[in-house]
Order: sequence, then C-alpha cells, then structure tokens
Amino acid sequence: MRYLWMLLLLGCGPTSAMSEPSGFVEIENDYDAYDYRATTADGLVIAVREIDHDPEGSPEFWIKAIKNRMRERGGYALLKEVDVSSGDGVKGKQLQFGHDQNGGKPHLYYVSIFVTPDKIFLLEAGGSKELMTKSSGKIDEAHRSFRTE
Repeated sequence: MRYLWMLLLLGCGPTSAMSEPSGFVEIENDYDAYDYRATTADGLVIAVREIDHDPEGSPEFWIKAIKNRMRERGGYALLKEVDVSSGDGVKGKQLQFGHDQNGGKPHLYYVSIFVTPDKIFLLEAGGSKELMTKSSGKIDEAHRSFRTE
C-alpha cells in the first residue's frame, strides 16, 4: 500500500478540467499532490488528482486499493458507494467516507475514481458533515463539469 500512496502523490501535467462551482475559489497549488483545488469561505474543499495509470489495473483494483488505504489511515469508515459519471461520460465510482475529528465533530470525505486507459482521476470533496450535506448540490455540480480530457 505504500506504493499506492506514492502513486497518489505522483502525477503528470493535468489533462483534466473542472469549473469551480459557484461559491468556490481556486487555491494555488503549492505542492504536487493535487492538480486542482478549490474551497468555499467555510472550508469545504474539492480537489482533483491525476495519476498515470501505471501499473495498469482494473477499476475494481483501484477502488479496492483506495478503500484499503483509507482504512489504513485510521478513522475513516466507508459509508456508501455510488455510481457516478464525469461530465464527458466516463463512468466511475464515488466512495463516501465518514471520520470524526476535532473533538468528535463528524466530517465527510468523498472520492470519485475515474479510470481510463492512460490516467486515473480522483475527484475529492471534504469538509464537516454539515457543510458537505448542505453543499451536496455543489459537489454534484463539480462532477458535471469535470472532464477527463
């Protein structure tokens, strides 16, 4: 699993695109972990990671690897799996995780995985459960605008 984490941190120049949902502003990328990040004034964050699909694995492999990694990080519980599509029609899977932090305050973290022959795209959203629930339409808006090309 250390290898997976290294893969998640490595990426090439982005080929994907996403428009900020209303109420978000782009965060300048000071390091290479994300190809794109945006936040609301309240702290809800969305992000995109683009990873070379090397070594090659099936979508099921990468979904399971990410589930395992989130469990290893400690405290993340898989709450739900949802079928999703990118704005350009690539089918994917959204994993919805819950985690308590800051004195037991519930947080949600969603990661949508889109696997293409050349790239793996992770579309992430995270924040307090209250913000994530209130902003579910904004997260859906981000999915609709996300393109893998």
